[in-house]
Amino acid sequence: MNVAIEGRASESRPAVRPRANHAGRGVWWWFAPRLTALGLDGCRGGLLGHVILAIAWIPLAIAPAAAEEVAGLSPPAVVVPQEKLRLTGLDGTVHAFEELLGDGRAVCFAFLHPACPMAQDYAPVLGDLATRFAGDGIRVVGVVCEADEPGDVEAYRTKFGITFPIHLDTAFALAEALDATVTPEVVLVDRDRQVRYAGRIDDRYKLRGVMTPGDAKPELASAIEDLVAGREIRQPRTEAAGCPLDRPERPAASAAVAPATPTFFRNVLPFLHAQCQKCHSPGQAGPFELLTYDDAVDWVELGIEEIEARRMPPAQIESDLDYTWTKPPTAAELAMLRQWVAAGKPEGDPAEAPALPPLPDYSAFQEDLGPPDIVLEQAEPTQLGSHGNDVYRNIMFPLNRDEDLRLRAIQFLPGNRKVVHHALLGHLPRATAEEAVREHGGRDGFSHPDDRAGGFQDSHGIGFRVPPVRDDGQPRAAFVAGFVPGVRATAAPGDAAVVIPAGCDISVQVHYVRTGKLETDSSRVGIWLAKQPPPKVTNMIYLSGDFAVVPPGVTDFRVRGSYTLPQDADFVGVVPHAHQLARWVEIRATLPGEKQPLLLLRVPQWDYNWQSPYQLKEPRRFPAGTRFDAEVSYDNSAANPRNPFKPPQNVWHNETIHDEMLLPMFTFASEKPLDAKGDSFKKFYSTLVRSRLLRRLVDQRFKYAADSEGNVVPSPDYDPDDHRY
Repeated sequence: MNVAIEGRASESRPAVRPRANHAGRGVWWWFAPRLTALGLDGCRGGLLGHVILAIAWIPLAIAPAAAEEVAGLSPPAVVVPQEKLRLTGLDGTVHAFEELLGDGRAVCFAFLHPACPMAQDYAPVLGDLATRFAGDGIRVVGVVCEADEPGDVEAYRTKFGITFPIHLDTAFALAEALDATVTPEVVLVDRDRQVRYAGRIDDRYKLRGVMTPGDAKPELASAIEDLVAGREIRQPRTEAAGCPLDRPERPAASAAVAPATPTFFRNVLPFLHAQCQKCHSPGQAGPFELLTYDDAVDWVELGIEEIEARRMPPAQIESDLDYTWTKPPTAAELAMLRQWVAAGKPEGDPAEAPALPPLPDYSAFQEDLGPPDIVLEQAEPTQLGSHGNDVYRNIMFPLNRDEDLRLRAIQFLPGNRKVVHHALLGHLPRATAEEAVREHGGRDGFSHPDDRAGGFQDSHGIGFRVPPVRDDGQPRAAFVAGFVPGVRATAAPGDAAVVIPAGCDISVQVHYVRTGKLETDSSRVGIWLAKQPPPKVTNMIYLSGDFAVVPPGVTDFRVRGSYTLPQDADFVGVVPHAHQLARWVEIRATLPGEKQPLLLLRVPQWDYNWQSPYQLKEPRRFPAGTRFDAEVSYDNSAANPRNPFKPPQNVWHNETIHDEMLLPMFTFASEKPLDAKGDSFKKFYSTLVRSRLLRRLVDQRFKYAADSEGNVVPSPDYDPDDHRY
């Protein structure tokens, strides 16, 4: 919104020059890049000790690696006029470039905005860089062109612990001179007033809404190191992605509008209530609110862009069935939003707003189920430092029950929804959980010294071995429910129950994200017990794709898998799962004797970071012999921004985040267990074992070798902790 620190601006402002082919102008990036794997990141070698090794020898065509893509743009030969390099302090004092530089070597101007989530997220990163390079003469200076209210900048400094100075550029003179268009964006200007680097702080977000896999490349830090060393900057220009620097203005009070013209109260507010507010409301996961007219003025235009890009609402799907998941906006709703913006965003009459139901209380257990029969508290709080990698932690909630529990519903209730991005709930035998905590309960997975958490973590996502199923066919380790923003309790169908076997505890695999400041979380689990044993039980079935490797360079590599129902069962829901190369995922069901399959689910724009559970509003009965087919398309080319490898390389069928898999997990309800021996998981695991062997053959890595005396001994390059093979 166009509001200067002194108050709302009334005069027109010089336009900020747009940069050609700019990579990102929005903040809806927050959701999609935050979630990694609501399914199996990896299941650790040796998950099923009794698995049958089935090796199918198939021809492998391993394509040559593509050439490394050229990094960076041509260096900008820009010397900025001295009169442009001025900023105004919060107290009104004018600061010239010479004052900002002092006896330093260069000034790093960091364009920020207090309400921009990316500017919040990167505040501590900039603070660390300011401290790290202060002795080398690098001065970091924050630049704010707009703020909604007086005092917002100082509140932003305090909240995120910013120690470097922040000044104002309310006339946009510096932004215009340095060609800055988003926040956060940095421009490094040396003592000769020459621009030496401009663009991103690092490459975590090269495209809006797309997190770069792996560790972020520290582009600003590298440029500063080159400058300090007296070298040419190796990558002097990158494209920043973030919030628009020039935010929408609040329209002046409008005259009466035509009856057909959309207004905020009559049209936009009901849309926001239905589509957005369950996440974009106080205390929820959304990085900003979408409740008021001013909120809509600020964010709707960017929202339209994100909706059209199919990034919002997140995890959009297509289906012939009816799921509880939020449906994407219709073409008519999008047209209404565009018409509202084109008409000048008229506010309208509050009396025209339809009666809207109150938003659910997401801080409480689901009220219509009654109080939970069992409430499990997190034993010790999770603490997250201000910045670093996302944390994936398996938090244990001991049940201490020696009898089977039959659940009608279960709910994960985050204590801090700003940091809990998603969670996957399951159960583990107590002995297995205790072993996992002993072996993986250290600081693995933490990247900030302030990080603390109980439970366990390991690089393969699960950290435990799956025990054999019981004699009655009941699995003793399984996922049973999921949490994503806007989801509350997961309820079993009325005639079925989720079984938690005797001696098992609840394990919650939580994905934590950071907010730019120190955060803590203490979450809870609520359990509602079935009053009478229902006639059906729920089943988790794994449908695995059968492949060995995705070769480099291909843009549409198809993998398929299928599962056939052995008996009549009710389809309750599914969690699609693939990794970073997937473009889309599709799941269909073909009934016996039918040729035309039913579209169960299609995710047309796959995002590894937003893998959601989809539950039907009402279970759908399928007869024995129904075939469920899944298909995925992988893009292992250099043009795929989610490709973790530059240049592309062989990506194998395996468990870690940089491998690939197709593993949708189905929930069925049936009169007796569908998979008494765990065959669906054995099939999945056997394909991994085959892929690992083939990978060792291709990479010429072997577990055993012959020594000089003719004995077969472990290979010198064999690492027993390397579960990739």
